Amino acid sequence: MRVCMVMSSPLPPSEGIGSYVWNLSRFLSAAGHRVQIITRSAPGKPGYEQVGCIPIWRPRFLPLYPLHVDVHGLFVQRLVGRLGAGVDLFHLHTPLPPPLQVQAPYLLTVHSPMMAASRAIRLTGIRELLIRLQTPVSISIEKRLLAGAAGLAVVARSVAGELGAYGIDRSQIRVMGNGVDIDLFRPLDERPAPGSSKPTILAAGRLDVKKGLEDLIESMRFVVQRCPDARLWLAGDGPLQNRLRRKTAQLGLGQAVCFLGHVAQAQMVGLYQATTVFVHASHYEGLPTVLLEAMACGKGVVSTAVSGALDVVEDGVNGLLVAASAPGALAEAISRLLADVELRARLGAAGRHTVEEAFSWPVVSRKYVSYYQDLLAQGAR
Repeated sequence: MRVCMVMSSPLPPSEGIGSYVWNLSRFLSAAGHRVQIITRSAPGKPGYEQVGCIPIWRPRFLPLYPLHVDVHGLFVQRLVGRLGAGVDLFHLHTPLPPPLQVQAPYLLTVHSPMMAASRAIRLTGIRELLIRLQTPVSISIEKRLLAGAAGLAVVARSVAGELGAYGIDRSQIRVMGNGVDIDLFRPLDERPAPGSSKPTILAAGRLDVKKGLEDLIESMRFVVQRCPDARLWLAGDGPLQNRLRRKTAQLGLGQAVCFLGHVAQAQMVGLYQATTVFVHASHYEGLPTVLLEAMACGKGVVSTAVSGALDVVEDGVNGLLVAASAPGALAEAISRLLADVELRARLGAAGRHTVEEAFSWPVVSRKYVSYYQDLLAQGAR
C-alpha cells in the first residue's frame, strides 16, 4: 500500500503525536508498505528530505493565527495535488492538520478532540486564555476533518466517547491505541538515575498546559518531607518552562527539581530505565506515549485517572491511579512507591506485560493495515 501521513507536529519528533506518526510510519515501512509524511515547515529544516526510506515533506507554514491551519492548507493542498496519483490512502492525525480535498480516501486518527482538551484547561495565564479563544476556530476545522473522513480512528476509548459531542456515532470509530517499540524500551535492573544516588521521580513531555506539571511540582513539597533525598526530573521543554521554574523557586524546591530540557530518544530510554518512579500528572490527554514507554521499561508508574490513561493503567495492578489536580494524592502515591521496592517491581512487571500484549507497534500497526484494507475495499465497490 502507498500511504501518506499528514500531521501538524514537528519531525524529528519532539512530542507524542510526532512520535506516534513517525513510529507507525517506520513499522509500516518495515512491513513493505510505501509511506511518506507531510508536516509543517520549521526553521532549519529542509522542505524535503528522506530519512531511511521515508520521504518527509514540509510545505510552508505561516503562524497567522487563527487562520494558520487554513493558510498552511493551501501549501499542503498544492503538494497533495502533485502526490495524489501515487497515494492509495491518506492518513491524517489531529490535532489540526489542514482539511484536504483528495481523490483517495483518508483516514482520520483523533488523538485529542479540541472540545474535551479545552475543557481541561484552567485559566491561570495568558497562554491558556489564548488557547480558549482559538478553540471555536479549531473545533470548526475538526468538524470539517471529521465530515470528509472515509474512516475514523482514535487512540483511546475515552476519545471515542468524546467524539459524541461532534455528533459521531460510536459504531463509526475504531479504537487503535498507541504504540511503543518494546525492543528499544525495555527493562533493566533498577539503578540510580545518572549522576545521582538519590531516589528519582521522572516526568516527561511538553511543558505546556493540561500536563499537570504545576501539581507535580507542588506535590514535591510533601514528597521531600517523607523522603528528603528524592529528586524530580522533568524531561522536555515548552512554553510553561519559565512559569514552572518560578513555581519551583517560590516553593523552595530548587534542590529537589531538575529541568532537563529536551532529551533525545536514546537518552530517554536510559532515563526511564534508571528512574525509581515515573509520574504522569496530566489533566487531560489522549493516550500518553511517555506513560507507555515507562511501563515498557518496567517502571512503577503513577498516573492521573484521566482519559487514555484509563485504557492502560489498572490501579494497584500495573500502576497507581490518582485524581487529577490533587497534589496531595499525587504525593501520597509517589511516596508509597518510593518506599516499597517490591510494589514497584510487581507493578513494573505487570506494566511491561500490558504494553507487550496490547500497545506494541507491531500490534497497533497491524490494526491500521487492516483498517486501510477495509477502507480501500469499500472505495473499490
